[in-house]
Amino acid sequence: MNIGAAQKKALGFALSHPNERDCWIKAPALTAALECGGDEDRAIALEWLRRAMATQRDDGNLSYADTVHALPAGHIRSFTPLASLTASLGYPLLLAYRQWPAEELLRAAARQADALRCAPRTRDGGIWARAEGPELWVDFTYLMAPFLALYGQLADDVSAVDDAFHQFAVHVDHLVDPRKHLARHAWCEKPDHYPQSTFWTRGNGWLVCAAVDLLRLAPDHPGADRVRRTLVQVLPAMAAYQERSGYFCHVLDDPRSNLEASGTAMFAYAMAHAVSMGLCPRADLERARRAVEAVAGAVEPSGKVPGVAVPPGGPGVPFDWTLFGQGFFVLAVDALLRAEGSAR
Repeated sequence: MNIGAAQKKALGFALSHPNERDCWIKAPALTAALECGGDEDRAIALEWLRRAMATQRDDGNLSYADTVHALPAGHIRSFTPLASLTASLGYPLLLAYRQWPAEELLRAAARQADALRCAPRTRDGGIWARAEGPELWVDFTYLMAPFLALYGQLADDVSAVDDAFHQFAVHVDHLVDPRKHLARHAWCEKPDHYPQSTFWTRGNGWLVCAAVDLLRLAPDHPGADRVRRTLVQVLPAMAAYQERSGYFCHVLDDPRSNLEASGTAMFAYAMAHAVSMGLCPRADLERARRAVEAVAGAVEPSGKVPGVAVPPGGPGVPFDWTLFGQGFFVLAVDALLRAEGSAR
């Protein structure tokens, strides 16, 4: 199946599998529906978001924000969410607000933004990933920063935009290796250590996707140059590990680890946008296309995108499909086709 047909199937599969409880897992699928889908897809996404608003917690957190105990794999035994996790739904909520400017959407986003900005922070202002902190995880660059930036623009709140770029910078300071130019997964402030430190493909994918979304939203912000420098360092560092097939391994520098679909799609999304922005050479579109075609070749007739390392990510987790894997494949196809179209 060609990549356009695979994209349509993947979005349809995602929207036919609503996930009532996991806020962040469905956020990229909602973004994909709102940015790449047709009228019916966007209407379904809006209904999902209205359900998240209907279950918004008294503290402002969207959706259920369930605590998770005794995770079967990964580096933690429990995860008690903070607003840094539920903020993931704020970004598609604001995309919906731009299309349907109903005040209740912006009010819900404002409550989520307030919860996020009141969450506990490290000494240098990084918002904790979970209540068991103080910890910063690379995933949260994507889950928090684009939401804060877009909220700040729509609510005319400059401090929120500033905080978006600050969160990106603080996470980069602690998590990106200055020699390898690759991001580690998690850093703990006290005691100062890396509880999970592999160069995880999807972890680096979260970072580069956050970077391109921030640059799409606020390219002239004073913090944008730092984001550009990070992007043009991390993308080539990732690209060095791309296999001839177009795939990336689950752990970037461990060829014994499985090929992984979501990180591969995230690389393609970020690379295609970076080329469109003039930050990477046009020749790198070939890398993005190979990544998209690798994942598209595995899309099942139902539209399921297999080969995704399931949460909590990191080494040792099983592989299946996820809503964020579906969403990032859809977004990657869209970014690639737009970049190729502008190159003609």
